Amino acid sequence: MNAPHEHQAVAHEPGTTPSAGPAQHLPGPHDGPNGDTGTEAADQLSDGEGEEEHAWDSRRDLYRHSPGIMVGRSAHLGGSLVGGDQHGVSGGQVTGDVILGGSKVEYHLGGDTEERSGEIPAAEVESLARYFVHPPRAEHGPTAQGPDTTGTGPVARGPVTEDTRTGDPTDAARTGDPTDPARTGEPWEPGSPFALALAGLRRHRVAVLSGPATTGRRAAALMLLRAAGATTYRALDPALSPGRLAGELRERCGHVVADFATSAERPLREHHLRALSERLHATDSHLVIVVGPHPVVHGGVGHVPWQPPEPSLVIRERLKDEDLAGWSVDDLLLLPEVQAVLGHRRPVAETARFAERIAGYARGTVSSAELGAFGHYAAERQVREWFDSAEQTLHDKAFLIALATFDEAPYPLTAELSDVLYGLLQRIENPGEPARIPVFGTSSAQRVEHALADRYQEAEETEWGPVLQTKVQFRDPLTAITLLREVWAGHPSARPALVAWLRRLADDPRPVVRTRAASTAAVLAETDLPSTMALLIRPWAAQRRLRARMAAANALALAHHLGAPHIPRILGEWCTAPDHRLRWTAVRTYALVGDAFPREAVDALTSAVRGLEARGGPARGWPQELDDLAQSAAALMLAAGQETTERGVGAAAAELWSGFQTLARAGTTRDFVLRTMVHASGPTDDAAGNGRPLLLDLFARADPTPGTTGALLRHALAVLWRSVLNDPTSSASGLAALRRWVRAAEDDRGAESALRELLPLLAVSVEDHRRLVYLLENLRGEPDPTPLAVALRLRHALSAPRPPEAPSHLAGLPPDTPSTLPRAAQGAAASQVPS
Repeated sequence: MNAPHEHQAVAHEPGTTPSAGPAQHLPGPHDGPNGDTGTEAADQLSDGEGEEEHAWDSRRDLYRHSPGIMVGRSAHLGGSLVGGDQHGVSGGQVTGDVILGGSKVEYHLGGDTEERSGEIPAAEVESLARYFVHPPRAEHGPTAQGPDTTGTGPVARGPVTEDTRTGDPTDAARTGDPTDPARTGEPWEPGSPFALALAGLRRHRVAVLSGPATTGRRAAALMLLRAAGATTYRALDPALSPGRLAGELRERCGHVVADFATSAERPLREHHLRALSERLHATDSHLVIVVGPHPVVHGGVGHVPWQPPEPSLVIRERLKDEDLAGWSVDDLLLLPEVQAVLGHRRPVAETARFAERIAGYARGTVSSAELGAFGHYAAERQVREWFDSAEQTLHDKAFLIALATFDEAPYPLTAELSDVLYGLLQRIENPGEPARIPVFGTSSAQRVEHALADRYQEAEETEWGPVLQTKVQFRDPLTAITLLREVWAGHPSARPALVAWLRRLADDPRPVVRTRAASTAAVLAETDLPSTMALLIRPWAAQRRLRARMAAANALALAHHLGAPHIPRILGEWCTAPDHRLRWTAVRTYALVGDAFPREAVDALTSAVRGLEARGGPARGWPQELDDLAQSAAALMLAAGQETTERGVGAAAAELWSGFQTLARAGTTRDFVLRTMVHASGPTDDAAGNGRPLLLDLFARADPTPGTTGALLRHALAVLWRSVLNDPTSSASGLAALRRWVRAAEDDRGAESALRELLPLLAVSVEDHRRLVYLLENLRGEPDPTPLAVALRLRHALSAPRPPEAPSHLAGLPPDTPSTLPRAAQGAAASQVPS
């Protein structure tokens, strides 16, 4: 009954007797009485997928590769938008860019003789100025970006020492240089993005402001023009080529070009900026060109990266003149619902809307639930904006779906598999035209920015160790789940492509890809359980391939974490189903999520054990299925033992392990319990298996005070350990587990202390004592053949007075059970111990 964690042969060690238990009998390829027993082994062998993973390892991998939000409370998305479906911007005044997701305003005004600009009312600019927040200077200081760092280019980089109108160096004070520390009374800080851009604007009459579309950059451009002295404003058509901008300038006016797209084919060159500067000086005007976060600017030209202010500053500015019914702004910002929304980056326009909702809460017109639901509302509005936008191509939308699936995963993986999804979507949208994937299309930085996401460096765990990867994640953690829900429920035409894509991912050789296929299916199940079960999860569970069944188990486990209904009921039905594949899927799912409902899970696994006998008697497939049940039971009971409640450490585990004592008395359930105990002894707190055994750690953390749940837990574990060591089918596996525990205690004083307390509880009879003494005296180091020092110390502790004799057949019962075995039988049992 060697657990999968036992990687070393133990037959060569002194004191080890080979086990003839059923766990050493490999299931054959033929069927059992009902045509299903034993076919699982044949399925796995035919798959060529390698050795089946241990249940605890499956649980560890699931939580390692799943997005963080999948098991968090914020993953529970309730209902639709607050107040019904809302598209676009409605109500209230918006500070910053209204357009989200990188979309832009386009002017379709006919031929070249038509006007390519439009007036911006001065009242609109003044209204923006009431709430505009100037971001402070960054720690490392934002600087103009570009090759020219001498100050000779068309955009200034640093303090201005010459009046651009008169050329008089003494007139610097009259120009109002915002980077001069001596200047006071202005709302912007010296060296801030606003100050740097304003310095260039005043010096050369033109400034290039770069940044994401959701940072309030257009509002910043208008404020720059206002600060430079403009009183009239015009918006220029961003579709104009750089060389034609000069021809659209008006006299004594502030101009802004919002969302001006630059690329390798359409760069902003030095001569463009110099021509604009010359023309603007001649007309006494100003121009701010607003570009994306990765502009293509050639020559001696620079751009100032715009940085949005902190969300709390935006909210303070919005609330300063509001009627808050006696609330202070500080108290409102400390509300948990507000803190949850401000915990991550949001578009400036969304933050402004949230300020209006906070004001409504203060006045009593908005409930706390509506206030807390703003994050879900904003995420849903953004997702629908993306899918309703004609500017987002099918290739862009496929990338968004892939990013939602692989949120917090390596970017190359997301990009690679998004192209696969794009091909499947293209077959639906235009089946007669093959998918054309731009090999060197939009840069990765632009794709990530358009998706309102961030790239970051993080180590990715692999089978060879951690590897540094470039990962990508949505700025709003609610976006991924919201997007997947919208695709599945709001765009049913995409379902065939999405289903085919997820089935392909579930069979990918990379663990993270398979896990993300399951996590996506979990979101879909939480959204629409019947359809997801019919199209994805049940077909996976009924497949021969182990990977597919594992995907079904992972999906069900994560779906339960997300709040999908009826998962325990599904597992209970499958656990005793005639199809052994459904049984396997349910049993493995209990290992992954059974600790969420441990009592119900253990009862279901026990019923499945009894169902083995009900299906017609022993068969060659029994040991493997019984071992699967024991692995899952061990995994969920170890997970339950990690919980600390008001009742103490392992309170739930104490009830579960104590209940196992009754099951260990006889029959198939006894074999199940012994296997569970052996499997539970293997996992450690180190993924490589070198740390402290979790079951030993549970024993160590349990309170030994009589009458406590900790004492009950310790007693149950000791009783079950004695059952394992005294049963001929499990004794070899039990002794091997104890050897690993002693070796783990060599460099772990806490583990040694726990063994010092546990081993006397296992030495109830003379046979028990002799067996443990023999094990400790003959345990050798690796590769050093000398006895382990920790083993000798434990041997000395165990040799303190000899425990009272008890017959071996009662060794699995509580110590106070009366002995009725004749002394001759005791002597016969003791004689079986190796000398």
